[in-house]
Amino acid sequence: MTTAVAAPAPAAPPAEATRHRRHGLSWLHFVLLALPVVAALLARLLTGPHAIDDAYITFRYARNLAQGLGLVYNPGEWVLGTTAPLWAVVLAGGYTLGFTDLPWLATAVSAVCDAASVALLVRFALAMGLRPLGAGLVGLAWALNPMSIAFATGGMETSLFVLFSLVVLGLAATRKNLPLGAGLAGVAMLVRPEGALLAAVVVGWTWLSRRSQTWLAALAAATPMAIGGLTFLVRYGSPLPNSVAAKQVAYQPTWPFENAVALLLHAGLPGWSTYLLAQLTAAVGLGLALVGLAALAVLIRRAVPWLQQRSLPWLPFAAFAALYVGFYVVVGLRGVRLFPWYLVPIEPLYLLGAAAGLARIGARRSSWAAALLVLWQLPAVDWRQPLLPVGENHAREQVMLDVGSGLAASLPSTAVIAAPEIGALGYASNLRILDTVGLVSPAAIPYYPLPREQVLTDNAIPPQLIARSSASTASSGPTPRPFGRVKNYSSSGAPPRATTESDATPPCNRGAIRC
Repeated sequence: MTTAVAAPAPAAPPAEATRHRRHGLSWLHFVLLALPVVAALLARLLTGPHAIDDAYITFRYARNLAQGLGLVYNPGEWVLGTTAPLWAVVLAGGYTLGFTDLPWLATAVSAVCDAASVALLVRFALAMGLRPLGAGLVGLAWALNPMSIAFATGGMETSLFVLFSLVVLGLAATRKNLPLGAGLAGVAMLVRPEGALLAAVVVGWTWLSRRSQTWLAALAAATPMAIGGLTFLVRYGSPLPNSVAAKQVAYQPTWPFENAVALLLHAGLPGWSTYLLAQLTAAVGLGLALVGLAALAVLIRRAVPWLQQRSLPWLPFAAFAALYVGFYVVVGLRGVRLFPWYLVPIEPLYLLGAAAGLARIGARRSSWAAALLVLWQLPAVDWRQPLLPVGENHAREQVMLDVGSGLAASLPSTAVIAAPEIGALGYASNLRILDTVGLVSPAAIPYYPLPREQVLTDNAIPPQLIARSSASTASSGPTPRPFGRVKNYSSSGAPPRATTESDATPPCNRGAIRC
């Protein structure tokens, strides 16, 4: 009796086994690279809108444009009071399509922009030599960055500008399509004025790497800037936003080196969040920032020879970061303020520098070293209102929205409200606003500068502006009272008195503003 023994199955050919293994790895790599993109979307959409006051100014421009009133704050007054006109146009397009909740629309668009930025950061990390896990962790660090989330959900144009910056710098680094990169940099200037710095970097890099294309790149960068500038000149009477001139005179001057110190501290703080400084003692905050700054400096110092060894064109990224920081240091000497959302565009560059340093000291062999970049974000997150930065507070905006809604319900549509904080108040009330700081009301600018005792932070109401407005416009009825600080309204429980067309001519008709 014989027993049949089944022959063993033939082993898979080595080439086929390798193909199966690579197929499995490719799916794993895809998951590792896609997770931070999804995380960026969810982090912003689940956090939801937390619009800051400045964003509501742009929202009102966008709403008026979508409703056929033009890119204006007050209907009939052609004053450009936003430095992000392209962002207003994007939001106006969404509003026209039926997405009328502008805080949510801005959050959703920013979430998509940040997800795309994460994908680019992952791609850059892979090019630097990080494995897929390490590159995915670099992307995850930006997906969870509390400052990015704060201003993506805050309604600002920051996320769109960051995406423009990374796309442009990526194009420059490849040395391909340099004129296209320069043209996009010119368009970016209509999102944030710092787009001019981006354009300067691309044109300079073109001169160094593809000299024959320099003039073409310069022309590509200048064209959208010139079109935008001429359009503003013809329609608004100036190629520059009125808010730029107003801030120069209305805001109180600061210590000349305030921006320089702020930028140094910012580079070393967890999550690159300056909000932390208000939550820590001075000694702890300073010590933490110095340790972080030293660590970042060491990583970047290690990164440079590593990037040169791999022949990676890192100079466009470094040049933009250096030019950006240098610009705000220089203008700070003249008293120009550095607001928190101005800091966000350089944070991805710090992240890339730190990632390159980690790749140099061993993250290629142990991808989990890149997890340090994710952990660096977490101390800056306020876990009571995840994933916003610790120290950020939106109580002022909520009060202003409530007050604006109350004014809209209690005053006629012809009322004029004088106010130094015009964002949420103006958006919710939708009444004509006399901006006593001058961002959208040039009539206020001649009354500055004011004595320091008449200014509360950056808020002021020039007494002569109100006196002249009422004296020259009121014919009968009540004397208009400015809506000043929030506490004045909330403590009295009654809305401020305002002029209407029945008893006064709106101040904009006095010749300072075209109505």
